Amino acid sequence: MLLLLLSGNVAGQRKAVVDIQRLWLGETFNYKAKWGLLTIGTASTKSDRKLYKLGSATCCKIQLAGTTNGLASLFYLNDRWVSYIDIHSFTTQKAFRSIREGKYKLDEWTYFKASQKKAEVWRRNFQTNKFFLKKVYKTPENIRYVVAGFLMIRLVDLSEYKPGEKFLIDGFYEDTGYKIEVTVLEKEYVDTNRGRVLCYKTRPSVPKNKVFEDVNAVDVWVAVAKPYPVVKIKARLVLGELQIDQI
Repeated sequence: MLLLLLSGNVAGQRKAVVDIQRLWLGETFNYKAKWGLLTIGTASTKSDRKLYKLGSATCCKIQLAGTTNGLASLFYLNDRWVSYIDIHSFTTQKAFRSIREGKYKLDEWTYFKASQKKAEVWRRNFQTNKFFLKKVYKTPENIRYVVAGFLMIRLVDLSEYKPGEKFLIDGFYEDTGYKIEVTVLEKEYVDTNRGRVLCYKTRPSVPKNKVFEDVNAVDVWVAVAKPYPVVKIKARLVLGELQIDQI
């Protein structure tokens, strides 16, 4: 197996053991999102069936998409994120996001230059339909965009961790670098449409803001068995509870 050791130097944390072969080309996972008792939308993650060459990096293309349904018309969104991820270092080489939320829309490319520890953000001008350089940001060397950060949890060999042990995920989203501390909790069964699934329960920390109840407001369940999908996500928000379930 191709294993990658990622840094995690905070006291009480072990280095994250990532198995790239947990990522299958051509795989798709679909989800539904519920706010309280209401199903408000759907989401999906998809990996392309082929690999891409970007400079010296061999990359897989991963897409994360989410949209609301009619019940959530007041919160309409149709968003898409795409990342090209180096299959050897699992770092992001370039990323695209397309945001459609109400009347707001945004298209943006981010190009990561690891050797220079920077990221160039190019944004579409919808009047000219051309992209312009919005800003250049400093980043850590081993940077991951939001999509790679999301996938990181399911690619970590969670069997190597005891309950209470932690690892770090370095990431970049919009104009901010972040470090998410993931705590591995206990194993437990999750009821799904296809029966009960044994999962590792994990708790990634979230930034302090006005959306989440606190930094420990999100739980993620990852299946113990192949292909190790994220089975459920539960987020305790200031305005209620959001739950995302695999379908």
